[in-house]
Amino acid sequence: MLFALSFAFAFDTKKITNQDIFLDDGRRQVYPATVQFGVVGNVRPAKPGEAEATKRVAVKGATAALIADVSGTIREGRTEFLVLLGNLVPGSSLGAWKAFAKTWLSVLAGGEPSEEGYPRTRVIPVAGEDDGAGDDRYTGFGASFPGVGADIGFNRVATWSHVDLEVAGHTWRLLTLDTNQSSLGSRWTEQLAYVDRVVSEDKYDSMLVFMYHPLITLATGQKSNDGESALELLDIVEAQSKVGAVKAVFSSRSTTSEVFLPRGKFGELFVTAGGGGAPADTPERWGHADGGGFRDVKLETTFDFALLREFEKQAEARKCSTVALDHAKSTESWAGFPGAYEASCMPLVGWWDVALTGERMSLSFRLLQPDSTFKGVYTAEYAGRKLGWTIGK
Repeated sequence: MLFALSFAFAFDTKKITNQDIFLDDGRRQVYPATVQFGVVGNVRPAKPGEAEATKRVAVKGATAALIADVSGTIREGRTEFLVLLGNLVPGSSLGAWKAFAKTWLSVLAGGEPSEEGYPRTRVIPVAGEDDGAGDDRYTGFGASFPGVGADIGFNRVATWSHVDLEVAGHTWRLLTLDTNQSSLGSRWTEQLAYVDRVVSEDKYDSMLVFMYHPLITLATGQKSNDGESALELLDIVEAQSKVGAVKAVFSSRSTTSEVFLPRGKFGELFVTAGGGGAPADTPERWGHADGGGFRDVKLETTFDFALLREFEKQAEARKCSTVALDHAKSTESWAGFPGAYEASCMPLVGWWDVALTGERMSLSFRLLQPDSTFKGVYTAEYAGRKLGWTIGK
């Protein structure tokens, strides 16, 4: 017991700069017409030797460029809050959390004023495995985001919560989950009971789920439903929520960007929003996701074609090899193998701009360009219960 506690209090959390969370657990906010927010994960810096050891691709300046792009939307009044989907720091330490606060100073409202004086936004933070590394009681996470999560008493930090957004009379429940089961210990059971309770309520119309581990991913070297916690949590959500209530599930462990619609236009959209700047993974275009309960999966068709068009443009601009282009198209030496967007040619660094209007929802993916700007390359639209997802129409 004392040994475990020694890690939790290995640094002075009072020296960590506070970030303002969007809403306390269980709170509701009303919007007369539309609310817009951003989603991105894996914004932590690279660890020494990580790219080489994991065969990922380090992208110099990626997070700084992403922050600049998000900051621009905040100044335009378009981003009400930002969801950070885990792996915010390379490990929980005083230095890491202070560096996080400094890096995000121009975007996240909190204890320190922005030097530029630009408007900033609040945050919904999701816990990633690195955020609790060496600190499985999440004391650093809790100090950085005071008041985060559900109230579980005894000065403990809970990393799950929900908030409701009533938008033009339609209530969207945003559910934040912690898939890091090995770090939670007995808190895992507390989270399961919480999820069962809040999704069983009838106070919402639609639901969005935010969690760290993806149920489905085709990123090279990553596993769908790794650790099996994502499926366990989503099974409860599916069993206890209203039929068809869940519209999208956002996750981030894979350091890339993916979209899947495995159950068709009336099913959930699974979004991997993990391209926040940590060394990038290479995603395949199709493959298996047995761990997540899906045999054959492929990137959502319109998203896949949008990436292929962009890959051809960036391959020329970045002077990529013809082999990388063959790999993307699954031709020549790659014929018969799954196509893949090699991160060495086009890292899928980017973030998701989400808008809710009544029962409708739109998502726009903004992708890093060779000149370090960002461009919207894909939009998905949920047109309501009667039409479902109307992507590409």
